[in-house]
Amino acid sequence: MSTRPDPVLQEILASAFRHIAEEMAVVEYRSSYSPIIREMLDFNCGVFAADGRAIANSEQIPAQLGLMQFALEAVIAKWGDRVADGDAFLTNHPYMGGTHTPDLQVFTPLMVDGRVHAWAGSIAHHIDIGGRFPGTESAQTTELYQEGLIFPAIRLVSSGVREAAVYELIAANVRVPDATMGDLDAQLASCRRGTQRLGELIERHGADVVGGGMEAVVDQTARRAEALFRSWPDRAVEAEGFLDDIGFEGTDPVRIHARLSVDDGTLVVDLSGSSPQVASGMNVPLASAHAAAYFAVRCFLGGDVPHNAGLAGRVRLVAPEGSLFNPTFPTALSARHLAVQRLTDVLIDALSDLLPAHAIAGSQVSFPSFVLQAVDPRSGSLTLLVDILGGGGGARPGAPGDDGIDPYTSNCAILPVEIAELEYPFVVERSELIEGSGGAGRQRGGLGIRRAYRLLGDAADGMYYVEQTDPRFGARGRDGGEPGRPGRVALRDGQTGEERPLPGKGYLRIRRGDTLILEGAGGGGFGAP
Repeated sequence: MSTRPDPVLQEILASAFRHIAEEMAVVEYRSSYSPIIREMLDFNCGVFAADGRAIANSEQIPAQLGLMQFALEAVIAKWGDRVADGDAFLTNHPYMGGTHTPDLQVFTPLMVDGRVHAWAGSIAHHIDIGGRFPGTESAQTTELYQEGLIFPAIRLVSSGVREAAVYELIAANVRVPDATMGDLDAQLASCRRGTQRLGELIERHGADVVGGGMEAVVDQTARRAEALFRSWPDRAVEAEGFLDDIGFEGTDPVRIHARLSVDDGTLVVDLSGSSPQVASGMNVPLASAHAAAYFAVRCFLGGDVPHNAGLAGRVRLVAPEGSLFNPTFPTALSARHLAVQRLTDVLIDALSDLLPAHAIAGSQVSFPSFVLQAVDPRSGSLTLLVDILGGGGGARPGAPGDDGIDPYTSNCAILPVEIAELEYPFVVERSELIEGSGGAGRQRGGLGIRRAYRLLGDAADGMYYVEQTDPRFGARGRDGGEPGRPGRVALRDGQTGEERPLPGKGYLRIRRGDTLILEGAGGGGFGAP
């Protein structure tokens, strides 16, 4: 039973839901262990209705927004009325609403009089969750079982008591247990803060009123999205883009195609023209494909349409089973973000054609990333260095593209040089914008970033990838603007000084003095130069 609040109270509740999610985010990044969370902000927090629908969230990583609802629905479907006060649930299963296995999702229920009234949730990228490769993630996995521990919506905490066997299992299977366990504790702390604040809200206004406020938030968003979709031009638009390869050198490009149309106030995003699933870790779970669609659409709806279940109900995704964006179990997908970024770029390209007043040139989707494990000679401890570089944003009609950003659904912050050198056996020799990397135009595209990491330890190994290294697939220009320069990866030998280019994706072993060089692609220009 729910009671709709009056309009004034409704605004108060809507603001409270948002701020609870934001406070959860503050708790998480201030109490987390790993730089990927506390420095690079690769996480999100959210507030959910009793049935799992998304109500409000913090907004760190758009690739994680919109998909937590799918994972929570899987938790609810599995546990049903067995949920108890003080429980916490852990999931990362890509075929149960998850993303890729390093993204652990934690959910805690708010119970009132023995009934679930709301949920708090956190999703965070963990630096390692076991598996074939250091850091777990790689474009070169070939089945899900190579991608580390899989948690199919299990109970992590039972009535306030931690499931000791689960914690022991995790600690025994990850490369840096202190980091993983510390970050998991931060997620639990965040969720506890969320349920605490939701409980205070119910104490003040009553469970029925707070529940009614959640319903009103969803309904209002749905109505706003529907009205805007109905105002759009009544025609279908299509766009396509390509990944360089499937993750292995010498393989063919991968096609990503989208057709968008409005059907009775609902936006239909049809991905049927995209490639079938591929034999690598670059497939995309269905939840992540939805997240890309939600982000791209929000870019053209304006700030009055927040992300919650109301928007999700007005976006219908079509992705055939067995395709790149709806693979079949146990297809690998740990590097799914490369295709998510390109999908977002394709959707924004199509929407720019539909709504030219809001058009923008293509942004980089190179997403240069790596994870290298090395023993730090200062401490004798194994370390896992992860970094994610930015590149150039797309130019707009009245402004150049932004320099050195991690655009679209990513939004990770770059790892500070001081942290990289303090906590890991590497020196960052260069960290700079790449002059001339943005596409020429009346407004030039944004500049990419170059970073060079020299190893101080004896040896290091791990995965890396830089997408968009093929010049054919550089960030597109618009209205006569030129494409941005592609991304690049290279290795400089510490003994000979020779620098040689590397394939865009791979596994790497380096020695003391060797330097890994990554370059993010430039953004597209707008208008004829």
